[in-house]
Order: sequence, then structure tokens, then C-alpha cells
Amino acid sequence: MSSSDNKRAANTAKPVIAIVGPTASGKTALSLKLAEKLPVEIVACDSRTIYRRMDIGTAKPSAFEQAQVRHHLLDVADVDETYTVANYKEAAGRAVDDIHGRGKIPVVCGGTGLYARALLEGLSIPEVPPNQELRDELNHFAEKNGNEELFARLTALDPVTAERLNTNDRYRVVRALEVSITLGKPFSQAATLKPPPYSTIWIALGVNNRLYIKDLIEIRLEEQFKAGLIDEVKALLTDYGPTRALLNAVPYKEVIAYLDGNCSLDEARKDALKHNYQLARRQIMWFRANENANWFLVDVEERAKIFSQVSDLIDRKLVN
Repeated sequence: MSSSDNKRAANTAKPVIAIVGPTASGKTALSLKLAEKLPVEIVACDSRTIYRRMDIGTAKPSAFEQAQVRHHLLDVADVDETYTVANYKEAAGRAVDDIHGRGKIPVVCGGTGLYARALLEGLSIPEVPPNQELRDELNHFAEKNGNEELFARLTALDPVTAERLNTNDRYRVVRALEVSITLGKPFSQAATLKPPPYSTIWIALGVNNRLYIKDLIEIRLEEQFKAGLIDEVKALLTDYGPTRALLNAVPYKEVIAYLDGNCSLDEARKDALKHNYQLARRQIMWFRANENANWFLVDVEERAKIFSQVSDLIDRKLVN
């Protein structure tokens, strides 16, 4: 199918609104504002809010916010479960179809770029069953040689995938290597693109000065600690132990390091701020690659003005 055919197929498909951007940029607030005007339901697009009881540290929409408009793909897995992109694509696709079937508009909202791409851009990722023996071998290599050397192996094998991962995100690095080794070719080459299944209106929240996002992250992090983040982490550790979901999520892994006596509370806060900011930068770079994104700068325009601009854009797109 040619690119022009793809565009025609997308134009005849049912509409989806996607609100994407870096952490703490105001995506949830914008989605709730849209719900005041349009008949929408929200499909979360976040690889952390899928987990039950990871509420404070993920800035999951509150019970009050969830009561304002129906949300999907929140609290669908326990923290000791493995939840893949393929799991998300299937479940979120069903949610979108269900919302369309009831005459409403899905708003896919979140900052996990791979989830968004799989659901809305037709990215198809091959299913590769877990190979525990290979995983153990790769983890042993990382324990012996360090995460940097493990990451270097991925960079040599699949530089495209390595570009979007963090050196210390061992779980995802191991998984990328596992898939590439099992398939006998780079993971990035095994993934394929099919015609987009929906006509998506991409709303991207960004910044002109990235330090603005850092300030927002710091404010939210302080609010999370005041709201009981440490107690939330303690309860999860008591019931599940240090699972991969917890050890690969900011600020959970930093709080766990503090509780284990590996750093002071002040050091944990500083590390969480640094790692969240690094995440925000990667998210901005990821969504910058989307040529269909309509960008709105949250550090330039007032939020009310952004909502008005977004609302006008959506009105035009829905009419066309």
C-alpha cells in the first residue's frame, strides 16, 4: 500500500485524539478539559500507570479525576506481572473500538512513545516468548561487567533500539537483546509498520526551555513525597518485593535505594529529579520524530490559551 493509500485509509477511519509529551507537562489536565467539551473517554498510554497500587509515584489520575470521565488501561496488571507492548496494543485497541462503538471519541493520553506508536501508527512487534536462560545469562553479564558493557552489546547489535533506551534500564536492554538474539536480527528491523488504523489528531505538549519541565518535575516530586510516596513503596515491597516494575520506575527505584540504606533521602530525591528529567528529554526527542504532531509550548502560552487552541484545532480536524 502506497503512502497516499495510507493517508486515504487514515482519513476514512474513525477519529482518535492523542495527547502526548514529556512527564509533568500537563497531559492529564488537558485531557480532562477536553472531556468538559467533547464526548470523550480516556485511554491511558503509560507503561507505569498500568500497574495497580503504583498511584502516587506515577501521578496516576486521582479517583476524583477518574470519576469525571471514564478511563481505560489504568490498573490492569499487578507489579509482579510482565506487561508488554503487545499486551498494551491489544487491550488499548479493544478499548478504542469499544469507545467508538458507543459513539464517543477516544483520547489516548500519556508519555510512553512506544505504546502510542504501536497503537496509533500501526507498529507491529513480533511476539517472542521469554527465554529465561538467556535472560539470566545477560543479567549475569551485566552484574559482572556493568550495565554500560551490556548496553554496548545492544548498541553494536541494534543501534536504533539502543538510541531510545537508557543505559541503566537493564530490564529493557536485556529484553531488546533477548528479542534480537532470538530472531537473529535487530529488534528494530523485526518491527514493521502497517497502515495506521485510526485517523489520529496528534496533540504534543512541549517546551521552549527544557529547564521549565525540570521545575515542574521538582514541584510534582515534592508533592508526591508529601502525599505518602515512601509509604506506598513500603507497602508494595512488603507484598511483592523489589519487582522489575518497581526497580525500573522513577521515583520508585530511588526510594527503594533509600529504604535499602544505599543513599540518604536527600540523595534519593536528587536522583529521582535527575532521572525524571532524563526521561522527559527522551520523551521530547521521541515525539519530535512524529511529523504529524501539533506542538503546543506549555512554557510559552498560558494553559487556558493552549486549551482554546487545541480545542479549535480538534474542531477543524473533526469537521474535515
